[in-house]
This record gives sequence, structure tokens and C-alpha cells, in this order.
Amino acid sequence: MLAPTDIISDSLAPAVALSGMALLISGLNNRIATVGTRVRELNRELRVLKDKPDPQRTRNIQKQIPLFLERGYLIRNAMFLLFGALGMMVFTAVTIALSRLHYIEWKVVPTWTFLGGLALMLLAVLIEAYETILNLRTLALDVDHSLGVETGEPAEHSTF
Repeated sequence: MLAPTDIISDSLAPAVALSGMALLISGLNNRIATVGTRVRELNRELRVLKDKPDPQRTRNIQKQIPLFLERGYLIRNAMFLLFGALGMMVFTAVTIALSRLHYIEWKVVPTWTFLGGLALMLLAVLIEAYETILNLRTLALDVDHSLGVETGEPAEHSTF
């Protein structure tokens, strides 16, 4: 007969992945809040520019806002993938426990659910890598405006 502590320890093995995902989700939550705040600030600035026009700044903001919105959607997608991965890890823990208790005979199920969770995590990380590139593009547009560069593309100092 299996000791209850063995079942519990085996079931909690995916907890390391759960902790990592929780940290990633927390970071993404902060990033999406920051993106939302920045879009609101840019929109507020556009409204002010209607009273005191500055065509260059208006164009610059109009280039930034779509990039910020795309970043927001990417962050959202990464968060959804991480929530899915989180669910897969919890399901993995449950199937490990059920397998150890011999309630199910699907010994391969915990392995596949764990691998599925890791695959979702990988996709979320790749999406966030692309989002980081967009983050630097919006930063370059802001800096270019401050430096008086109006080429429509990031200046030479930008490597993005």
C-alpha cells in the first residue's frame, strides 16, 4: 500500500512549474496595466493637442498607439496561455494522485498534461519576447520625437 505522503509528494511535483507560472502571470499583469496606462496618457495628450496643434507630436502618438495596443493584445494572449498552462499543471497533479491511487490506469496522462503545460508556457514566453521588441519600438518612437527625428522610422540609434 502506498503511503499518503508519497501520493502527496508525487502530486506536488508540478508545484515548481506552478510557482514559475504565477510569477510570470504577475509580471504580465503589471505589464498590461502599464500599457493600458500609457495608452490612456497618449489619448489624453491627443485630446490636448486638438486645442494646441502640434502635427509632429500628433503623428508620433498616432504611430505609438497601435504598437501599444498590439502589445496589450500580445500580453493578454500570453496571459491566457499561462492560465491554460496553470490549469494543465493542476490537472497533472490531480492525475498523478489518481494514478497513484489506482483510480485510473492512464499512467501516460500525467506526462502528456505536464508536457502540454510546458508547451503552453513556451508559447507564452515566445509571445512575450516579441512583445519586448514592440516595447523597444514604442520607446524608440518616443525618443526620436524628443530628439526631433521625424523620419517615420526609429532613428539610427535604434537597433530594433
